[in-house]
Parts: sequence; structure tokens; C-alpha cells
Amino acid sequence: MLQDQILSMLTAYGQALSDGQFDAIAQAWAVPALVLSDQGTLLVSDIREVEKFFAGATEWYHQQGIVSTRPEILRTDVMTEHLVAVDVRWPSFDAAGVEKMTEVSHYILEMGSDNRLRMRVALTRTTAVKG
Repeated sequence: MLQDQILSMLTAYGQALSDGQFDAIAQAWAVPALVLSDQGTLLVSDIREVEKFFAGATEWYHQQGIVSTRPEILRTDVMTEHLVAVDVRWPSFDAAGVEKMTEVSHYILEMGSDNRLRMRVALTRTTAVKG
């Protein structure tokens, strides 16, 4: 049941990323949230920050010729009654459906009082460009 809910949430998130639906992307996050990467740490205290961040990220992906992505769950670890850690591979595709790059991200998802999973922590672990 939880695995299905995680996949459903991440699939909708991937579709929103692909379609540039920034409001839907933002609704997948709980605030405050934390985004970690080699470029630094971002504390997200306002949901509008998520929309702004992903507007810029989507533009960058489109400049690379990437138009869609979908989640492939690699691992889940139920941490507490309300928290689950998830490792996700995100292959990214061009308009012809050819995989151009892939990212592996680690998320901590929180089950809200409305029984919806939302991201609390995100960490991109690896990125690989297909040659």
C-alpha cells in the first residue's frame, strides 16, 4: 500500500516536472524543507521558493533537450510512522524518447495529516549524461 502511494506521488511529480506544472510540483513539498547538493544547501521556508527553483531547473533541462522524466524507485526504507526514505532513479528523455541523462535522488517523504506524502528532504546523489 505505502509502496503504491510512493510510486503514485512520484509519478505525478515526474509528470508535473515534465509538463512544467510548477504549482503541482510545489504541492509535492512540505515546508520547511531542505535541498542538499554539491552546490550547497537550500532551506525552503516558502512554497513559492519551490516554484521559482523548478522554473529555473525546468528551463535548464529544456535547454539540454530534455522534455520528460519518470521515477524508478530503487529503494524504500520506512523510518517512522510518518517518514520514509526513498532512493529514486530519474531517467530523462528527449522528444524522441531517447534517454539523455539520469539522476539518482534520495528523498525523505513525510506523511501529512491529510494522508498525502510530501518531500521534506531532497538530495541529488548522482547525475550521468548519456553519450
